[in-house]
Amino acid sequence: MLDYGPPVNAFDMGDGRRAFQWVFTSSHTRPARATTTGFMHSYGNVSWVNSNTTITGGQTVNTTCVYTVFARWDQVTRGWIITDFKQPDLMCE
Repeated sequence: MLDYGPPVNAFDMGDGRRAFQWVFTSSHTRPARATTTGFMHSYGNVSWVNSNTTITGGQTVNTTCVYTVFARWDQVTRGWIITDFKQPDLMCE
């Protein structure tokens, strides 16, 4: 909680454990690239160009990652002790 703040969700699992979840969303924009191809025509001292430009990339990719840890209540320390965690999606590693 010191690094990521309080969890956005916490719920009892029914077997004495409690699940705590943190959600992180990130986004990045892929670079755009413009490719122009064409050819030039000349007739006397007049020239013109026929060209085609294709733009690729430039999309924004959003990723949402859910991190879940499982804990059991410890009566001695009167606090939750983390016992396990759920692997997040590979895109979150």
